[in-house]
Amino acid sequence: MNKNRITYWLMIAIIMVAVGACTEEDGPNPDVSVITVESKTQNAFDKYLDEIYRKPYNIRFMYKMEDIESDMDYQLVPALYENSITMANLVKYLCLDAYEEVAPDGFLEKYFPKMIMMVGSPAYRNNGTMVLGTAEGGLKITLYNINNLDVTNAAALYEYYFRTIFHEFSHILHQTKDYSTDFDKISATDYVGGSWDDAWASGASLEAGFISDYSSKETDEDFVELIAHYITNTEESWAVKMEAAGENGSAIIGEKMAIVKAYLKQVWDIDIDELRASIQMRGSKLGEQDLDKITIE
Repeated sequence: MNKNRITYWLMIAIIMVAVGACTEEDGPNPDVSVITVESKTQNAFDKYLDEIYRKPYNIRFMYKMEDIESDMDYQLVPALYENSITMANLVKYLCLDAYEEVAPDGFLEKYFPKMIMMVGSPAYRNNGTMVLGTAEGGLKITLYNINNLDVTNAAALYEYYFRTIFHEFSHILHQTKDYSTDFDKISATDYVGGSWDDAWASGASLEAGFISDYSSKETDEDFVELIAHYITNTEESWAVKMEAAGENGSAIIGEKMAIVKAYLKQVWDIDIDELRASIQMRGSKLGEQDLDKITIE
């Protein structure tokens, strides 16, 4: 018997033994899954987020770093647990509760982004400018630099976090129902596109009729920047800005703001002055808030 024939019969013998060993008694049980799914236990903060975000607004507040939801273009670190608790309470108090006071019933549930993601570190573009926040398709807002959160500095809260939230949320609103094309015509020849970050000397963009350098990128950014800056400034601080803008700049901004106010009132039934008053009132009372709480009342 040659070698090939021996090998053939040896293989047949092995197969027969293996088949014989797979009796009904010790074979695979079809009622038992071979796939195991790790169960995730909710901590007190997770349960708190369910109560103040998920149940009333169907919003997922994400404070744990998830690779699939992170921007791989940047080197990022997770948000500190304690700072995430503080920010969760801040967003609820300064943003959601303020809108609840002035917006129609169901407005936030229908239009506010369904995911808010915390990132501990800043994110920087190639040109050195910091990304304060991003919004993706009306679904998610990402806030960066959470690990440097300072609740004693209201100006920094507005600049690094809440102006971003209001800016991105306003994008969602105009992408849902657009504003008048009359707005586009006011500064049509003055937008500078991607060079906004180095196109202006100090104060020059304001004098040209833009509330910020970034406003000069294009019309949509101009529109939402006006909303974000208007509601995060008191009447007094806004007046100071308009004085700094000069006669020309303040006239242009005033013309734009007239369209912004009419849009929010006519399309969304929101009075921007009432919204600003609510935000400013809440900002003045931050020191009275227990921002570290995770208790459900």
